[in-house]
Amino acid sequence: MKNMKIQRWIDRILSKSTLAQACLWFAVVALVFGVLLLFKWLYRIDVSLENWALHFLNPANYFPETNVDKLWALIIGIFGMFCMSGLLIPIVNNMLTRRVEKVQNGQVYYHFKNHVVIIGYNKLCIGLVKQLMEKYKDADIVIQTIRNVPEIRHELFAHLNHKNENKIIFLDGNRTLEEDLQKLHLTHCNEIFILGETDEEDIDSLNIDCLEKINTIIKDNEKKLFSNIKKTLRCNVLFQYQSTFAIFQQQDVRINSCVDFVPFNCYETWAQKVLVEKKSNNIEYMPLDHEPITADSDKHVHLVVIGMSSMGIAMGIEAAHLCHFPNFLTKRIKTRITFIDEHADREMNFLMGRYKHLFKEIDYFYKDFDNESNNFDNQSSKDKFTDLEFEFIKSRIENTKMQDEITKWSLDSSSYLTIAVCFSFSPEAIAAAMYLPEEVYNKKTPVLVLQELSAHAMSLISKTNNDNDYRKYENVKPFGMLDDCYNLKQTDILPMMINYVYEETKKGLFVNVKPNDNILESMWKKLTTSLKWSNRYCANSIKIKQRSLEIKPDKELSEEENKDQINLLAQIEHNRWNIEKLLMGYRPTTPEEAEEIANGKQTKNYYKDRFIQNDIRQFHTLSIDDDGVVVSQYDVNIAKSLPLLLKELIKSEKSNNQAK
Repeated sequence: MKNMKIQRWIDRILSKSTLAQACLWFAVVALVFGVLLLFKWLYRIDVSLENWALHFLNPANYFPETNVDKLWALIIGIFGMFCMSGLLIPIVNNMLTRRVEKVQNGQVYYHFKNHVVIIGYNKLCIGLVKQLMEKYKDADIVIQTIRNVPEIRHELFAHLNHKNENKIIFLDGNRTLEEDLQKLHLTHCNEIFILGETDEEDIDSLNIDCLEKINTIIKDNEKKLFSNIKKTLRCNVLFQYQSTFAIFQQQDVRINSCVDFVPFNCYETWAQKVLVEKKSNNIEYMPLDHEPITADSDKHVHLVVIGMSSMGIAMGIEAAHLCHFPNFLTKRIKTRITFIDEHADREMNFLMGRYKHLFKEIDYFYKDFDNESNNFDNQSSKDKFTDLEFEFIKSRIENTKMQDEITKWSLDSSSYLTIAVCFSFSPEAIAAAMYLPEEVYNKKTPVLVLQELSAHAMSLISKTNNDNDYRKYENVKPFGMLDDCYNLKQTDILPMMINYVYEETKKGLFVNVKPNDNILESMWKKLTTSLKWSNRYCANSIKIKQRSLEIKPDKELSEEENKDQINLLAQIEHNRWNIEKLLMGYRPTTPEEAEEIANGKQTKNYYKDRFIQNDIRQFHTLSIDDDGVVVSQYDVNIAKSLPLLLKELIKSEKSNNQAK
């Protein structure tokens, strides 16, 4: 039993770290030399310790003369060969081998500084790393993951230039363990991205857990590291599910003031790429209003979403944020968003539950091509002040009635039609896009095809020529690729300026000159997450307003010369704001609540805190807010500031193009 215990003890040491093995080697050497010294002292052996040591290291360098010396030389020589060749060399070799294995498996930790941290690895990581290398040219990019590091290193490096590979450092670690996060030296980094791992079911919860732990780490080190500098650490957090993302857009997360919490969602990000930025890498997308919709126009935007997937819903909601035009004010013409799905009844109920206050204030329709007795609309329920209408059609895309309906839409001269095929399964999306009615292709209707994994097949199809150089699928374009999701070049400078306009309006002032960036940033930090998003959505609508009312960045809008134009812009902005607030979960006040506010029995802010907005109403019925400002003046000042905002937008776009 004792022998077994000794064996187990030795085995444990040998299987532990290289340091433990080295300590065992030193212990053996010390033990043997101790025994030799004991014999030397007991038997008064006349051999110098220096000769013993030299003979231990190299038996060939000592030639004993007496038989006694030869016996000791033999003993020490055998022991030296055992310790030096038999133990030391394997230990050194093992040390190097283990070091290489640890590096390859991400188990070697360094002291990082001025680096970028990516926590988790999924398809977004590839495109994100490429952008980070452009933005932070001299910084290390540290990727922490629980996945197999050699496997993901091979996957990532296949998409990178070899000269950039040395800047990538992989670490094995769990984002929900504080001790693993400590190894990332987060308080010394430039920016953090919390992505999560591929195919995690509870990715959103784990990402929030990670954010809370990062907040704790930074809070514990704040006095030490941030006392002399005002540094804000941007922490970008991915939310896979739109429902979770929407909640964190509305609710403030209690985090340290040194952390700038930026939630994002792949589907919303891509919807903004297509509908707001209208480009991604080498792909250009046509705007939803193919041509400017003016106050005199008889046209309307019609977005058709085929497939109520997460991306399909995101495209529809983003269009609802953007598509607000002056001809609603002059001719009551509304934007239409149509969803087609074989389970449209179920998906519609889900969407109406999520945006219940929105659907009380807009027109919506439901059609079932297999059972028309289920059809209904809510137009007659009450007169709506909103400029949107939703349509839900329960049908498969190959249904003859559905094909006829799409043909009718494509031939409708009063609409600007865009079709977005949003099936999550890429081959199904391609098939649906290829076999739409011929009128869709003949009319050059923009057709967007969801391709989450790769756009190569769809890009090749769109470039294929038929006879006479006719490209049938010229306007069929891919979108939604996960490796090209996040856009690092997008900044918050325009939303910051919009916030500044609001704050100056409270003081009775108008902004026509861009303030110092430090002023903008300091005011931005004080905003709640929901207000930051409100300003972002307002910034996204700038180009559509410019197109509709021909705003020029170098020409100011004056009250005297441009009164009608300013009035139209202000009403368009308020219509957009109404929809934004309804989508964010606010509801209008009831007549009783509005009366309480009017009589001074309750404040507007009291109801705002409870997601009730007294200003969700028609523009001409707006009153005074708790700051003593006529609410319509906010919209007027945003309208008057459009030339300044456009100037900054153009400057930002030029900067991005030069960077490319």
